[in-house]
Amino acid sequence: MKPLKVTVTFSGSDDPSIRHLRPQVLSVNVSAIRAKAGLLQGPFAASIGVPKGTLMNWEQGRRQPTGAAKVLLALIAKKPSLVADLYPTPRQIPRWAAGGPDPSKMTAEERLSELGQILAAGILRVRERPPGNL
Repeated sequence: MKPLKVTVTFSGSDDPSIRHLRPQVLSVNVSAIRAKAGLLQGPFAASIGVPKGTLMNWEQGRRQPTGAAKVLLALIAKKPSLVADLYPTPRQIPRWAAGGPDPSKMTAEERLSELGQILAAGILRVRERPPGNL
């Protein structure tokens, strides 16, 4: 094999009127932004796509967010509901029927009957879903 030669050239302009503008994003107080958003560390970290450990480092001042994370946090500081607006929390489906009898005081027949009702409700929910959404 022959060695590959690579040549890199830089074509710049000496014209001072041509400037590359970058937006200046001031430092952000991550814990205050999270508090404004009303989320705990885990859910907030997940909502902005960073590990919880990274968020903790930012909040404790060991590291500072940079780049896109810093811009996203600045946007959330201006509009705390931004993440919730874009990614609403899915509706929680109760697993057990509310108001049912206390399982510790039920007979075996009552438990079996309640289990049958729970299974029947689950089957109905599965049947109501569009095909491919299991």
